[in-house]
Amino acid sequence: MTKVNVSLLFTFFSLVLSARAAWASETIDLVIIETLPVPIVTESRVEFEKELARIMPDHELNITIYNAEGSEIRAKAILKELADKPAPDLIVSAATLATRALNASDDFLDVPKLFMVVSAPVEEGIVPAIGAISKRNMTGESHVLDAKVKLDMLEGVLKASKPDTPLTIGLVHSTYPSSSNLVNQLLTIDGQYKNINLVPISTPYLEGDAGLLEMTDRITDILQEKESELDGYWLSSGPLAEASNLVKKVKKETGLLPLFAESIAAVKEGALIGVVSEPSSIGKSAARKAKLILEKKSAMEIPVVKMDTYSVAVNVSTAIQLQLPIPSSYLKLSKEHVYQ
Repeated sequence: MTKVNVSLLFTFFSLVLSARAAWASETIDLVIIETLPVPIVTESRVEFEKELARIMPDHELNITIYNAEGSEIRAKAILKELADKPAPDLIVSAATLATRALNASDDFLDVPKLFMVVSAPVEEGIVPAIGAISKRNMTGESHVLDAKVKLDMLEGVLKASKPDTPLTIGLVHSTYPSSSNLVNQLLTIDGQYKNINLVPISTPYLEGDAGLLEMTDRITDILQEKESELDGYWLSSGPLAEASNLVKKVKKETGLLPLFAESIAAVKEGALIGVVSEPSSIGKSAARKAKLILEKKSAMEIPVVKMDTYSVAVNVSTAIQLQLPIPSSYLKLSKEHVYQ
């Protein structure tokens, strides 16, 4: 009898170990399509990969990365190429144009899809409202604050200085979809704010690194022409917010500084205040979403939401230069993101 029990136990543990070994060796095939290689996209993707590997240690991740080079047409072409290959377990799109192409594709309706670094999923038609689920087997998170919250923050700074008239602020953006959407949201409600007068300043969106440089030059030229009419500018989310030399170039040519920027890097370079989800937060949050999708083998029942982790940054040198005192509550929120 003892021999039988030992034999049964040995068989049982062998099966358990075999099952665990099979689970440990399971490969997950992921495809990531990046809209363009700007810092927020690239850094978010790197953090996504690192975090997913950390939270799924018993799986081998086979990740293939594609770059759409800032082109929706290129993103569609990539998807057409992928349609002729075995379907991956998950497709991840980073930023708006790749996500737009993926959401519109009928070739991957059965494949779970996850987006990140997309600011306006409702306006892009992914879902009818934040908190809703997609009918296209896609989910994800918007990484930007509501327009009202951002305007409230800037108004909180401006009213402390008790200006006699509203500050005229150039709302700098390109026609890149997410940037235009965010600007429209701001313009819809900026009339509710006593100290803020937003003036749209736009340039056509141009693809690629050369396009980013040309957009920077065009915006600088426009701000130069309107310098006498403006008290500063607002650097909206989108490719221009990722341009490495825009703030410095505009300051050199016009003396103008951003009063609000949707980029921590821009605050380092001289923007008065900024608030954004940092790439590390975006990537890690997306990885947790990816794990849930892979466990469910579907994104159908997972609602699209807004991120709940944001970083506030302030530049005290700019505040002193513009004679705009930063409220102590903002300084507390900024923590390690106080620059001078």
